[in-house]
Amino acid sequence: MIVRTRPIILKQHWLLPVTLLLILCLALPVNAHIPVSAEGNYDISTAFSLEKPTKSYVIYGHLHEAGDVAYYQLRMNPGERLVLSLMNAGYNASVPDVIVMSPTTTLSPGGLPAQISVPQGYGTELVKGQPPPIAGYEPFSPAPVFEVVTYSKEITAPGLWYLAVVSPADETRYSLAVGYEEEYTPSEWVLVPVSVISTHLWEGQSILAILTPFLAVVILGFIVISRREKRRGSHLSYSCWLATIAGLCYLGGAAITLVQMMRALAVTGFFSSVALTLVFAVIPLALGIWALRMGRSSSKRTMQDRAFLVLIGILGLILWAGLIIGPVLAIGAAVLPERLPSFHPANK
Repeated sequence: MIVRTRPIILKQHWLLPVTLLLILCLALPVNAHIPVSAEGNYDISTAFSLEKPTKSYVIYGHLHEAGDVAYYQLRMNPGERLVLSLMNAGYNASVPDVIVMSPTTTLSPGGLPAQISVPQGYGTELVKGQPPPIAGYEPFSPAPVFEVVTYSKEITAPGLWYLAVVSPADETRYSLAVGYEEEYTPSEWVLVPVSVISTHLWEGQSILAILTPFLAVVILGFIVISRREKRRGSHLSYSCWLATIAGLCYLGGAAITLVQMMRALAVTGFFSSVALTLVFAVIPLALGIWALRMGRSSSKRTMQDRAFLVLIGILGLILWAGLIIGPVLAIGAAVLPERLPSFHPANK
């Protein structure tokens, strides 16, 4: 007896989601800091508090006048390490210093700028910033990195520690990376694309320069698709249009990443970690093309189609694609009816 078996064939519409899930498995074990902005912490009584200083943060700040001091408060426990690095904004930018203050007498209180406030009984350590010889490359933002201070210390005196960032020059932009444990709340992870925009603003870019690639792709893409549908005489449903705009948002987000990558590499030169940036650009491109293909379909939405749109939205939120707008629109396209009901006011 001969048993005939049917060959297993991966249908074309399954190829893209399977590929994306494989890329997702490769991209998840990443090492990134959560971007945070700090303002108003120019007195030790208003020090910016980091609730869990072993968690990876990067704090972006600005000292407006020479002698200004920005204070940070950290509660450290025995067995932990205080790990930090201080960056400035460029080769020609002013170089800030950092003062570490701990509830111990093992650190020397000498050599501090006069304006530094030190709590009673605290020891201090002045770590002078050094101009960076070369710029590093941050693959997640992406952006050039100009590191002026690195510091690491085992905690033997638990309690409240303080950091003070001070600069001898006016208008000093700095970033302070703290911690070594990669932990994220869902909201922190999802909002990373918005935080990255604030990072580029801190670098000195304008909001228009940052968003121009996104707006250009979305607006021009919408015009081209609208004209093509008009020539074909087809009428896409509301769900299809939402999916189409979602796809354009994904492509626009990828365009921002690629433009920022090229801008950073023009300063830093080539780094192998650019491959990680390309992963975070290719994934939105693939998701955008997938959403556009589903948006151009004139057939009635099936449950499988709607499940795919939800998957596109979830992957977009997880992988920072589409500036949050794209994923929201993709999920909206999944739940929106084919035709919205018409409203007819009652005759009186």
